[in-house]
Amino acid sequence: MKKYIIICISTFIIEIASTFYITSVADKNYSGMLFFAFIGPFLGLPFVGYMIESKNWNERFKMAIISGLGYLLGAIVVISFLELKK
Repeated sequence: MKKYIIICISTFIIEIASTFYITSVADKNYSGMLFFAFIGPFLGLPFVGYMIESKNWNERFKMAIISGLGYLLGAIVVISFLELKK
């Protein structure tokens, strides 16, 4: 169970950080682009080991579902923030 929570939180953070990266690209904020380009690979480290170690398709499918949930929650937070900003 712990690994699924870690995967969900990691993908949640990755989704939000990727939105910051895209925003910095759109705004031509070069220092922001460089920062998010550098930290991007490190954001996946908490769950990469779990993905590599999975032995069967059932476990991989569960991890994909949890990853999707994390990305979905991250997108909802970003959308909510953008709507509040209007």
